[in-house]
Amino acid sequence: MVFQFPLPHEDELLVSILARFVSRQGLRDDKSALEMLFGSRNIVPSALLHGHLQDLLLQVGHIWPVSAEYIMEHHSVLPFFRSFVEPERFEVVQNSLKLSDKSHVMTRMGINASIVKWPRFYRFCPVCTQEDNQKLAYSYWRRLFHLPGVMICPKHHCFLQDSFKLLPERRHRFLDASELVVNQNLAVIYVESDNPLLKLATALSHVLNAQNSYVAPAQWSVFYRRQLIDHHFFVGRKTDHLKIKKAVTRFWGAAFLVEIGLDLTAENNWLLDFFRKQRRHYSALHHLVCIMALFPSYSLAQAITEAATATQSIRKVNIYNNSKAGERVQYYRQAWLKLINQFKVLKEIRDTQDGKRIYSWLFRFDKSWLQKHLPVRVRISVGRLVNWQKRDLKLVKQLIRIRNQSYDDLSLPRMTQTWFIAKANVSWGVVSHLDKLPLCKSFFVKYTESIDEYQIRRILAIMVTCVKNRKAIPRAYEIERIAGLSKNRCREAVRVVLQLDLKAFSHNSLAAEKSGSKEHKRRFPK
Repeated sequence: MVFQFPLPHEDELLVSILARFVSRQGLRDDKSALEMLFGSRNIVPSALLHGHLQDLLLQVGHIWPVSAEYIMEHHSVLPFFRSFVEPERFEVVQNSLKLSDKSHVMTRMGINASIVKWPRFYRFCPVCTQEDNQKLAYSYWRRLFHLPGVMICPKHHCFLQDSFKLLPERRHRFLDASELVVNQNLAVIYVESDNPLLKLATALSHVLNAQNSYVAPAQWSVFYRRQLIDHHFFVGRKTDHLKIKKAVTRFWGAAFLVEIGLDLTAENNWLLDFFRKQRRHYSALHHLVCIMALFPSYSLAQAITEAATATQSIRKVNIYNNSKAGERVQYYRQAWLKLINQFKVLKEIRDTQDGKRIYSWLFRFDKSWLQKHLPVRVRISVGRLVNWQKRDLKLVKQLIRIRNQSYDDLSLPRMTQTWFIAKANVSWGVVSHLDKLPLCKSFFVKYTESIDEYQIRRILAIMVTCVKNRKAIPRAYEIERIAGLSKNRCREAVRVVLQLDLKAFSHNSLAAEKSGSKEHKRRFPK
């Protein structure tokens, strides 16, 4: 039974509280510490979103009388996601942190798959750590310092430092911040009060501690469209994505965007999707990067409040009035029923002069009745009439013919599935019906080129050209340059080929060609 437990500090991570408990108890065995705290030896500590809260409170609740919701709200980074995750998913994660044996909250919250780079080390502010040691004789991990994009301490205006790995080699170990040995002569880098990184850290601190409401992606789309129009980021009726990209890059700098995982170097980057119609959720860091660069008069809290009330404009529906509609309605209904008996398809009815006139009148003045008395929609069942086996056999023969014709041409582009389909000049969708084309599917699996195979073919094309032209094969780095391959893009299989004795291969090839020509002259003199 636990008889003492550390007093938690404001903004302290739960894993830091538990690490201080383990350190005070002098527990050197990780499994013993887990059994004392959770009643189980198989729990892996999580720095950001620690689960098994119900088990923890069963062991220490008599000393630390709080609820699991209180711990999640004040000692984890879960509030950071409140406005940017559906309430249903947020509730599922809360229940997982309380009760689940196996926690998948890092995946559910999108941390594992996010392009945003979360910290890989425990971060600390040197000045905060020195003040803690002077006042408390120990230090602790602050949750704000472990959010993505936080690089400055908002209190002391200095850069944070990295320490231990968030995932230590001993996966069951609790890392105490008091184990840090902060050098008195450690260089502390301060920033000005108007530094964007300081403002970003302060804004993220507000997100972590505020009770903001949830905003759906559709509401964000409406909010940003209005702001882009007000701040002149539109060209005609289209968003000026190039101007937005330049403004964001100029404000933050390309190096910082790469460091946090939001770089804009790719042609189709996240910023394009962000300012189109949003169909998925983005993190607070995405929103702050855009708002601070493009709409400096807004804070994220103001943006959340305004976006939460945003609704898409509803198209105005024309209401038609006719004082004699009640008298004529029976006439038009009977006329419409006659047309239905005469024609089976709505399009055929509307192609006639009477059909247009009657349909238009009923649509305006008796729409509810019209909707119930429309012709039965004809269902086109072309797919059921297609002989997929015959089509599969015909197409795979065509694909084999294409491959045989292009097999010796080393200069062709990469032979992907799309390339083969384009060469076959097929008008219907092959990819969407591959489950009905087993022969074609097997062909693509066997004969489409991987990146490794394509790169090897490119360097072989260079070698073969040199041999044919009786030239020495270039050096490895020259082949890479001619083939357009860099060190980062070059695959392992290509490196193996380039490490061969290319010079000897060149001499042997030329020598073999020369000896062959001499033998030819000897056997077949002029």
